[in-house]
Amino acid sequence: MDLRKFPNTNLYDAHIRPNYPTPPPSFDQLMLPQDHSSFQNEVYPYPPLSPSVSSSGSYNSFAQSPTPFGSLPPSPLPMDLSLSAASLLIDSLSPELDETDSIISISTSFHPNTQPTPDTIFASSDGVLFYIRSETVLTACPTAFIAILKDPLSHPKFRDENILLDVPSAELNVIFHALYGTSPAANSPTFETLVQAVDRMPMHSLPPQTLVRPSGSLHELLLFHAPLHPMETYALAAHHKLHSLAVSVSSHLLSYDLSTISDDMAERIGAIYLKKIMLLHMGRFTALKAILLHPPHPHPPSKECGFEDQRKLTRAWALVSAYLAWDARPADLSTHSMHSALNPLMEHLSCAMCHQALEDKIKAVVVQWASVKRTV
Repeated sequence: MDLRKFPNTNLYDAHIRPNYPTPPPSFDQLMLPQDHSSFQNEVYPYPPLSPSVSSSGSYNSFAQSPTPFGSLPPSPLPMDLSLSAASLLIDSLSPELDETDSIISISTSFHPNTQPTPDTIFASSDGVLFYIRSETVLTACPTAFIAILKDPLSHPKFRDENILLDVPSAELNVIFHALYGTSPAANSPTFETLVQAVDRMPMHSLPPQTLVRPSGSLHELLLFHAPLHPMETYALAAHHKLHSLAVSVSSHLLSYDLSTISDDMAERIGAIYLKKIMLLHMGRFTALKAILLHPPHPHPPSKECGFEDQRKLTRAWALVSAYLAWDARPADLSTHSMHSALNPLMEHLSCAMCHQALEDKIKAVVVQWASVKRTV
């Protein structure tokens, strides 16, 4: 601002001086130029401190020269700033807490806010807590966990203490869902987890025949995995005498090569259900041979088609039947595959009666094959 043009401009009293803190020597040495005399000859105006300062004085009256170098008082800050910062950081740290001691894992399906209100806490082998209603568990299975607890689950002492089970949380989750009659599908258990959970049921006084019912969610979930794991699912059902599950899964074993069953798998299946699946394969093979054994019925000879012409159709039928019975997999042969193999025989027939006889025979064969038993 030019003071010659504005002589009445409010200025601040020359005796008022801003009280700026003196920088530490370490910073002062870095910021000052090498020629200190040139720095001391310069003047700098300082801004006002507050609106209440007096307006008397001139421009030079409130200008201040820098403090000469070397006359600064000692800085209250420590000279070794890096050491001070390190000390501050160390002092600010508190003893570290073991996070594993302060974290509690609770099941997302069986937590304290579930209904009905839980009154018993189970802990899995990996430290996950399951909040369970004992009445619901005992209604589904009165002998639940009695082999481990040595007392009924209804005993009052189990309301005041956690029950630790040597079962991983993923498998225990499947078991409690089976007891509650709900589906564990929301937790996406693997097929191996489902199998291991069912295998653990007997050792905890939980009969699989009661919990894996045909209309139950666990039964449906096992059937969902059956197309990808047919033999393992059938072995699980056979091992625990889950007949309805074994019957449903056996239809997925029609294309399975029974000669590849290992000794351990055969032992797990057991003699009864191993015999059932073998008889199923043998029965379907025998039925297929019986169905294809007889060729189409011949018709009375005519001028256009005699017995010799009809023998050509018989030989063609025998060739196709041999392919279906031996080269194809007879146990899992579909009606569509059978129809596709036999239908081309009609393309080379010029006799209308032979064509009609073959068409009727193909329909009869397909219907008979569709009626053959597909499960144990």
